[in-house]
Amino acid sequence: MAAPSHAVIAGIGGQLVSHAYLEQQLLPGLDPAATVGFERQAVRWWRSVSRSIGPAASARQVLDVATAPLLDALGYAVSMVRPVGDLLAGLCHGGETPPALMVTLPWAAPVAAAWREAIRGGVGAEAAWALVTNGRSLHVVDCGRPWTRHTLQFDFATLLSHPHGSRLLWALAGAHATCNRAGPNTLRSRVDASNLHGARVCQSLGDGVLAALPALAGALSPGAAPGAQPYDQALTVVYRVLFLLFAEARGLVPVWHPVYREAYSIDALYQRSVEPRVPRGLWAAMQAIARMAHAGCKAGDLDVTAFNGRLFSPRHAPLVERRRVPEDVVKALVLALATTDTPAGRRRIAYHDLGVEQLGAVYERVLEHEPVVTRGGVMLRRTSTERKATGSFYTPRSITEFLVRRTLHPLVVDRPIGDLLALRVVDPAMGSGAFLVAACHYLADQCELALVRDGQWDAHGVTPADRAGLRRQVAEQCLYGVDLNPTAVQLARLSLWLTTLAAGKPLTFLDHHLAVGNSLIGGWLADLAKPPVRGRAINHAALPLFDAEVSAVVAAHVLPDRLRLAIEPSDTLQAVRDKERRLERLSAPNGPFANWSRATDAWCAAALWPGAAPSHAVVNEWIASLLGGATTLPAEQLARWLAKAAAVASSHAVIHWELAFPEVFFDALGQRRPDGGFDAVLGNPPWDMLRADAGAAAVRAADRERATPLRRFFRSSGIYTAQGQGHANRYQLFAERALQLTRPGGRFGLILPSGIGTDHGSAALRRRWFDRCDLDTWIGLDNKAGIFPIHRSVRFVLIAATNAGHTDVLRFRSGLQDPAALDRCASDARQDKGDEWLSVSRSRLQAWDPEQLSVPTLTSPTALAILTSASAAAPPLGAVHGWYARFGRELNATDDRAHFVERSARHTGRKSSRPQDRKTSMLPIVEGKHLAPFQVSLAGTTHAVLRETATRLIDPSTSFARDRIAYRDVASATNRLTLIAGLLPKGTLSTHTVFVLKTALAPDAQWCLLALLNSLVANYLVRLNVTTHVTTALMTRLPVPRPPDGSAAFCELAALARGLAKTGIESAPDGYARLNAIVARLYQLTPEHYQHVVETFPLLPDGLRRCCCDQYMLRTESQKHGNTV
Repeated sequence: MAAPSHAVIAGIGGQLVSHAYLEQQLLPGLDPAATVGFERQAVRWWRSVSRSIGPAASARQVLDVATAPLLDALGYAVSMVRPVGDLLAGLCHGGETPPALMVTLPWAAPVAAAWREAIRGGVGAEAAWALVTNGRSLHVVDCGRPWTRHTLQFDFATLLSHPHGSRLLWALAGAHATCNRAGPNTLRSRVDASNLHGARVCQSLGDGVLAALPALAGALSPGAAPGAQPYDQALTVVYRVLFLLFAEARGLVPVWHPVYREAYSIDALYQRSVEPRVPRGLWAAMQAIARMAHAGCKAGDLDVTAFNGRLFSPRHAPLVERRRVPEDVVKALVLALATTDTPAGRRRIAYHDLGVEQLGAVYERVLEHEPVVTRGGVMLRRTSTERKATGSFYTPRSITEFLVRRTLHPLVVDRPIGDLLALRVVDPAMGSGAFLVAACHYLADQCELALVRDGQWDAHGVTPADRAGLRRQVAEQCLYGVDLNPTAVQLARLSLWLTTLAAGKPLTFLDHHLAVGNSLIGGWLADLAKPPVRGRAINHAALPLFDAEVSAVVAAHVLPDRLRLAIEPSDTLQAVRDKERRLERLSAPNGPFANWSRATDAWCAAALWPGAAPSHAVVNEWIASLLGGATTLPAEQLARWLAKAAAVASSHAVIHWELAFPEVFFDALGQRRPDGGFDAVLGNPPWDMLRADAGAAAVRAADRERATPLRRFFRSSGIYTAQGQGHANRYQLFAERALQLTRPGGRFGLILPSGIGTDHGSAALRRRWFDRCDLDTWIGLDNKAGIFPIHRSVRFVLIAATNAGHTDVLRFRSGLQDPAALDRCASDARQDKGDEWLSVSRSRLQAWDPEQLSVPTLTSPTALAILTSASAAAPPLGAVHGWYARFGRELNATDDRAHFVERSARHTGRKSSRPQDRKTSMLPIVEGKHLAPFQVSLAGTTHAVLRETATRLIDPSTSFARDRIAYRDVASATNRLTLIAGLLPKGTLSTHTVFVLKTALAPDAQWCLLALLNSLVANYLVRLNVTTHVTTALMTRLPVPRPPDGSAAFCELAALARGLAKTGIESAPDGYARLNAIVARLYQLTPEHYQHVVETFPLLPDGLRRCCCDQYMLRTESQKHGNTV
């Protein structure tokens, strides 16, 4: 049996396009007749080059004999050739865009040595691509994304002997491919198509994994002992197979050896599984493969390096070791992982093409599901809510790469290798490790640059093994991660193992830096002298003084071992096992940090206590006892309390950062470092809220029981001091935690929902950032293209900052929809160029929103000018010198539901705009869905509440006893309109999806204000700040003009609003257009600015938008001639 091929088409390499894409999509679509002339010319060219040039040929000889004739045949014209050291560089013209860069080396010189010159020259010439050749091979370098180091490589001797080789060379490297901006035949389009093909392969692979898992878990389940976790062990089998397929495709296991290839490779299992009948012995063979991978083997010329760690350990998967799994289940699993479904049938997956990041997307799909045992066996159920809550959303590679380089660049530029390997980078919600993998690649590349720059390495001699060694060093010394989900931690470990695989080396040791835990819940040693729940003070004198003891233990027994774990290489299995034993000693129940860990657990448990929290005096006794001090509590009672405290802490997966990673926070003498913390914190934390108002009563009760102690901890422990007073949102907590974990002068880079810039609950955090950090990256993206598997209306922000200084001017951009645009952003934020980048001073933000310092979503200089003009022309809606309007809620559909009664058909069928239910003492309940611009649909209401009950629940004078403006709470910047308001008549009530005006206004004033709120300009301004809710805080700061009572504008707006309440805006487009023209004049918008506002509402009918513009121009012309409103 032949060894599995590592390349479908010999002579083509690199990471820009996949072999599977070339074979399955590109080649079948190429017209052979179109390239027959070039194919003949290319073969003749290579024969001539082979005869005419020798190993001592200089770059000039290579250019004259090989490069120039080839480029001419590919459609290029070469110009401006100049020497650069022993290289030659020039420009290759051939299309409508800036030329490609040409770099020629001496014959057979290492092409990788010219990579830096290719990037420098390509960027300087604004070239998208560089063509680098040494006469024997051609490398196409992506100058648009230099940090990826992705290339497309052609080896002429091998390629041109392939029947399709010259055709592919023409299609991918011809002038039409590299020197044109757009079109299906450009290289950029081919790269995009290859990426899309890879995404489809991963989608199919994920489908296969999810299809095969239930049967495998079911086969492992019968008779399993409690806690055996057959599903988790089935996952381990899947990860083993994926790992080995990846390793086999890269030659990192001895597939060249016939014994290994035919008896111990996954490829051998695949060859048997494609047979029509179900083969025997598949499960036994898979068990044998796992044992070989775990133990290794050296027999004659067969040398199999053992893969250490828990992945192949029998101890961590005992069911897999003991159970017998049906052969048809194993066959289905192998085919699901080795092949993908295509229109032409199932095809073998080219794992050589798949990157670790792509496999990460497959892993994340597993995290979306959980097993459910049914009568028919095991099935999988989606758990997207839990996945989000545990911080395991998969982050697309383009985003992780950008945020990693943007965050780390200031820390690595011009730094020596020692400083680079001393960096400590953490992802506190790491999921499957996407950010850590990206950081590993980036830091390893920077280490290589430093070694070459400082003369320690020769650029011509850097080998793949050298680069793999750097990645191993970076992973073990620099990278840290925490996640609440144990499966996610296992996946992150697997991702980093695949990233750092090296032939003949065991797996990197990562257990000292990757931990399971809730990054948000945990204390610091300094907290032990403080109350776990803020309020009364405790007797600090009763606590033992342990600073000196901590320092002694850290210096003598902790830091030396922790540093050895990171620095000593993991090049042998024995070295790795020594590290495992050393870490076990440090983490043992009697380890050096055990007492302080238990004491900090108890401190946290007091704040997380179910029910009434223990008194501060009792907690003080616990801590004193655990740290060796005296206690007055009876021993038996103390033991019970401490046992429960330990259980509470364990149930919340607390992690105490300075105890988990002491080398980050303590110096060599064991003293707490004043600059302690990570050099960089990266991540895409979960975005969910801690609330318990959804689902059935039992679900809400369970959620309250779970959420109440968490809220107490976050609000009262004193650890978080920059949170709002509303519902606790996990992203806000993670953002504050990231700042706590970042050392002074360090960096943090986060993906957060856009509410970080506008939400009321994020205001304190924003102020802290502006006061204490240098915010250099603020990029807003829209989810319209489904970047994340959440609603398409959601916006999010990429933020990077230094934990030092302050921010006087914020430079930002918003409205990106394609993450690929990030590839064109510089690594150094100071080098960003283009009109899409906007700058706004803190003083201006303060003027727009003095209380909350919100950052609006501005997508262009025009948007910035409109907001500036509108804010100058109109006071905030809540300002005393404006409308002084306040909005609030009335009923809560969840909390008050017991008081609701269904309305009868005779009530809901009425067409009247005024409710008659008050005659029967029934008040209809209006929800947000019953509101349309200017209108309230009472006919659509389904529930009501007794007047007598309503009087007990709410003050009638501010609610159902009068007419009042109401607007929808839930909205989106992508809806037809965002701010939707109507006049709620008296004798009605509303639920929490509606906000109502609490300020008493005269009837005409209410109608005027209603007109202003439903205007396009007000909607536009709201969209600059809205996420998914139009909050009262947003409305309070919304600029809204206040025309004088009785003025022409005031009276006309009130009259138009009354009319539109009867007709709606689409039935009276002229009236709505006149209203908007008046409002635009009140905001003092220019014609150009008003037209821009109208154009941002594409879902409104075209005729209505044209009418709005026409009416504005008519009114403007009328006022020019002295006719004022």
